[in-house]
Amino acid sequence: MENLKKTLYDANVGKFYDEWESKASDERESIISRKLDEHIEFTMKNVPFYRDRLSSYGKNGKYPLSSIPVLNSSKLRELLPPQSADIVVGNQKDYNVFQSGGTTGFPKTTIFSHEELEGLNLPNARGFFALGLNKDDRVANMFAVGGLYMTFLHINRMLQQYGCMNFPFSNHSQIGFVKTVVEKFNINCITGITSVVLNALRGMAKAEPGRIRFDKVFYGGEHIYEADKKEIKKTFGAKIIAAPGYGTIDSWYIGYQCAHCDTGVFHAHDDQCYIEIVNEETGKHCEAGEEGLIYVTPFTRRLTPIIRYRVGDRAIWLKEKCSCGRTTPVFKLLGRSDDTLRIGFDSIDYDYMQKAVGKIGRLSSSVQMEKIRESGRDRLIIRVETDAPEVEYSQIAKNLEDEIMKNRDTLRESVLNGAVLPVKIEILKHGDIARNPRTGKLTRTIDSLKSV
Repeated sequence: MENLKKTLYDANVGKFYDEWESKASDERESIISRKLDEHIEFTMKNVPFYRDRLSSYGKNGKYPLSSIPVLNSSKLRELLPPQSADIVVGNQKDYNVFQSGGTTGFPKTTIFSHEELEGLNLPNARGFFALGLNKDDRVANMFAVGGLYMTFLHINRMLQQYGCMNFPFSNHSQIGFVKTVVEKFNINCITGITSVVLNALRGMAKAEPGRIRFDKVFYGGEHIYEADKKEIKKTFGAKIIAAPGYGTIDSWYIGYQCAHCDTGVFHAHDDQCYIEIVNEETGKHCEAGEEGLIYVTPFTRRLTPIIRYRVGDRAIWLKEKCSCGRTTPVFKLLGRSDDTLRIGFDSIDYDYMQKAVGKIGRLSSSVQMEKIRESGRDRLIIRVETDAPEVEYSQIAKNLEDEIMKNRDTLRESVLNGAVLPVKIEILKHGDIARNPRTGKLTRTIDSLKSV
């Protein structure tokens, strides 16, 4: 019975969650190198797709994966069920199927073995512990559930095993219901996708200003920016507002914040993933302070080994170690590299927007998407050029908005519940969308991150 009382929180080693966070650099590098060698050997032995692909692996080199082709999202889709089982080890079928949300057409599918899903407890616990979660906390879990979403399940599992009081609300709970339970149980901590958390907090504050308090706000999926943090601290008295984890459904947890991390800055889970930041124009690995794209090779993905996956986020390694004392490397996220904007809980890609514009008469293919922040909420702005007379602009804008929204359930729901501001359509004459003055090229997507 004593073993049953052992919690994830009890497993901490004191100041840090585990010994990995304080190991010396030379020991860390040696262990990472051994892990990568073993993982490449396992993958070449068990997955025919990779045998030629990994033949140029540079064992003992400074950058052993530098000659290995990058695996992007579209290629990964071709290798996974339901399209194929080309990278499924042993063609197993006893696994969990998850899908990401937000894009048009068939969502991105990935699979995790039951053991792998349990393995997420470690990076989850490490991140939450680094931010000050303890067994006395009462946590409202508002991550997305259902529809083959993944995060709620493993966060809920971790919270159960961590030892704190867990309230599995999910993103579907009505704000009034959440507010009632928060008051009755004196819930002091909330976690979830940023837009869901912000919407819930603002809804509760609007209902009864100044009454509800939260000590800790843990978010994921998108940043909470400084203006939002000031609002939350003022309204709810929050002392901690941070992201316990950064990762993707295709990879694994890549990083986590501690109490000393600024927005967008993360400690690397480099015992969980081999992490590269690469300048795609030169193909060279980035030194500290140099901007590049994140590639990850998760050591933990054994059902479907994923080697050198292009995450799609830009980042830099930071030169200085974190003041918390952890020896894990620190990086800063700089935004997406592709033509996708994260609007609330929805990821909207440029191709989708082009298809929507193409269904509306009189509009050209000169289209620009911009994400801005107004009053602490995301807003998507669509600019498109036309040769139609100005008298028709209003109707064209309405038609385009209807076309965009009819296939975006997540965005539509976020707008209806106030988590995201309505889409703004700007119809312009040919040539009126600003171009690059040097190249004349249209900037297709802009993530302005404006707080007004």
